[in-house]
Amino acid sequence: MISWMRLTACLLSIVLLLSGCWSRRELNDIAIAEGVGIDMSDGQFELTVQIVNPGSVTKAKGDHEIPVIVYSSKGVTLNEAVRRLTSSISRNIYFAHIRILVLSEDLATKGIVKAMDYLMRGSEFRTDFDVVIARNSSAKDLLSVMTPLEKVPANYIFNSLEAAKKEWTSAVTIKLDQLSSGIVTPGKSSVISGIQIIGDHTSGTNNNNINYTTPRVRLQYSGNAIIKKDKLVGWLNEKESRAYSVITNQSKRSSIHLVCPEGGNIGIDIARVKSKIYAVVKNDNPEIFIETRTEGNVSDVECKINLFKTETIAYLDKQYVEFLKSNMESTIKKTQQLGADIYGFGEAVHRADPKYWNKVKDHWEQIFKQVDPHLNVIAKVRGAGTMGDSVVNDMKE
Repeated sequence: MISWMRLTACLLSIVLLLSGCWSRRELNDIAIAEGVGIDMSDGQFELTVQIVNPGSVTKAKGDHEIPVIVYSSKGVTLNEAVRRLTSSISRNIYFAHIRILVLSEDLATKGIVKAMDYLMRGSEFRTDFDVVIARNSSAKDLLSVMTPLEKVPANYIFNSLEAAKKEWTSAVTIKLDQLSSGIVTPGKSSVISGIQIIGDHTSGTNNNNINYTTPRVRLQYSGNAIIKKDKLVGWLNEKESRAYSVITNQSKRSSIHLVCPEGGNIGIDIARVKSKIYAVVKNDNPEIFIETRTEGNVSDVECKINLFKTETIAYLDKQYVEFLKSNMESTIKKTQQLGADIYGFGEAVHRADPKYWNKVKDHWEQIFKQVDPHLNVIAKVRGAGTMGDSVVNDMKE
């Protein structure tokens, strides 16, 4: 009898400890933020928040209301700016669903570490959202542009970034926690995709912008920012950005064109890319090796060429290798001039010889500028598509 009483008492105690949904938040009481932007204005942080308009997602009103509302406020610290937003919004902002963080180019040039500290420290923010830089515009203006295909512009920015990374490899994705890790890692620099406004941004704030077959204002990814420590020190153009993706094994699919022996172009659809970086330290002298293997298929032929000949394929393979090596070498030289190791050469040296790395990590920038990486590129053209011969060959003079 006493055992049953003790068991009942224990069960009742456990039930009392089950708090249920004590911290629940009703949807009617919160404003869901999908995108956040940070600018510098008059020496203060200017925080911009893109809030989902609940009325826009209903079937009855979805076609008549603007899908998002953009609010902004200033503060000496980001915490002040967030709290000041409450004077403009009737609901508490819910930051757990952020898809994208937009930093202005001006802020990135001055340094992003102060802004990141609040985002990393605050319990309201996750750290697994993508970070981009608003190029030649403010983050506030960029988040105010209405976009086609996606009702919420923050989702458009996120999805187009993923598509650009997978199909063209000119853009890169970096999460907030990855960016933070890159800033505090000795000798490591980071890369953040840049996005810019095409057209007059004031026209893009109107919902009519998406009612045209060709939107008057649109967003487009443009180059990648080189972040050294916590400051923007330069930009990679499209060609250099694609080479960076190949070197760091982030390239998925892409497309290039090669020059035919007698003039004209032949398109190559890059289907597979694998790269590996490793280091060897000899006599306190680090050597970097980059091994790249890639395969591609002929996508279009705009010249007279016989794809059935082995020497033709050998010629294309050679052009393919030279194209990749040339882009990789020029990109590495550019970043060496900036002293920004965005590839992880220092990490490769650390893996190869930790004792040597501990001696040089504080002045790795100078050593990085002198490194001459060994490039081993193997590129093969495997297929000719669904056609063997070219239509150009069949045309009569």
